[in-house]
Amino acid sequence: MIKKLIAPLQKLLMQKKICPACTRPLNKSKIIGTVKDGKLVVCGCGRIFVLNKELLIYRRAIDSDLKNYTKGQ
Repeated sequence: MIKKLIAPLQKLLMQKKICPACTRPLNKSKIIGTVKDGKLVVCGCGRIFVLNKELLIYRRAIDSDLKNYTKGQ
């Protein structure tokens, strides 16, 4: 039940390019590598996101993203 309440708020924060955990702007996050979809960035709180190059939107990184990334910018 709590997920049903929190999920829309987290989705809204992601659309505004804000980390759902610590509310820091994701455009100030550190780039740690690249994946096939875009760039891998890490927030100050430690959460890892993928920035889609074409759409300029963020999403949470999944295990396959972390296994198949290239270090550097």
